[in-house]
Amino acid sequence: MCRRKYSISVTYDEEGKPVVEVKTYGDVDVAELRRDIEQRYPGARIEGLEKKPLIRIVDDEEEEKKAEDKKESSMES
Repeated sequence: MCRRKYSISVTYDEEGKPVVEVKTYGDVDVAELRRDIEQRYPGARIEGLEKKPLIRIVDDEEEEKKAEDKKESSMES
């Protein structure tokens, strides 16, 4: 069973239109979630889906390359 990992908070702006703030956790199909929110809250302003995830997997080789580049640039100074 796959569970969606997100939370939403709905408020209303001064014109009475819904404002949906979304926080996602892990692997979430953002396009599907956006369609679902738009269907439930027509005309809503959706905030938070454009944000990048808080966790980023870093490859060991990428980290080693950054460390080498940093070491080389400090030697040049």
